[in-house]
Amino acid sequence: MLTRPDDGMTWTQIARFFRKKSVEYNVFVPYINTIFPSHLGNRRVAFIENLKAFSSDQQLILLNELCSINKNIKITPLKRLLMIHCSKRGYMPDQRND
Repeated sequence: MLTRPDDGMTWTQIARFFRKKSVEYNVFVPYINTIFPSHLGNRRVAFIENLKAFSSDQQLILLNELCSINKNIKITPLKRLLMIHCSKRGYMPDQRND
């Protein structure tokens, strides 16, 4: 949903988001250049590889943040799934943007 070609995030938005978070969490993220890596099939592959660089708790926080900042896409199913995983870990993300 976040990386769909028609209504998801652009590669530049994805790269900038992960670049910022890599600095914030002091984590090496493989794909943060705003020029899309030509050896990868699509944005989803790069997005997942970047997300894998973070711990599982950090991944939940990042996904919640992405759900909150992306107003132009329908993220309700992702947000619900995120809420389930967060509640299992005892972490309750911000629910203002449901």
